[in-house]
Parts: sequence; C-alpha cells; structure tokens
Amino acid sequence: MIPKTFQIFGETYKIKQVLKVNKDGRWGEHDPNGNIIRIKKDLNEEQKEQAYYHEMIHAILTNLSYDKLNTDEEFVDRFAKALHQILKTSK
Repeated sequence: MIPKTFQIFGETYKIKQVLKVNKDGRWGEHDPNGNIIRIKKDLNEEQKEQAYYHEMIHAILTNLSYDKLNTDEEFVDRFAKALHQILKTSK
C-alpha cells in the first residue's frame, strides 16, 4: 500500500504517482525541497512499494542529515528492500 502522505519530524511529505520521474530508468525520486516523493505509476504493486520504501529512506536520511549514507544508493536500496520484506511478512 502506498500512502498519499506521511510525516517525519513535523514535515509532511506527499507521495505522488506519476507517469515519469526526472531521471531515466528510476522507479521513483525524492524531492527534499518540496517534500515530495514521486513513484512511477506504471510499475506493478511490488515495484511501487519497493520504490516507495527506497525514497522514504532517502527522506529519513535527509531529515537526519546523514548526507553520506543518503548518497549511497546501494545502502539505501538494501535498507529499503529489508524494510519492505519485514513489513510485508510481519504477522
């Protein structure tokens, strides 16, 4: 499930499903200036969820000022996949 909004540290982020993100080949993007996460609309649900978690991790790291980790796409992707699996399989 992809929410429409979430809050972190008092900041509200909007999640938009769009036809195209700004960077080719990406499933999503995080816009820290506008507090927006964009997810490609034409992905399947599993891909949308993974993209959402990936971009949400970027939002968290931005708000924590962990700039080095935030630019480590491999770390962000692995962390997001782990979180996604935990939340999908929790009973």
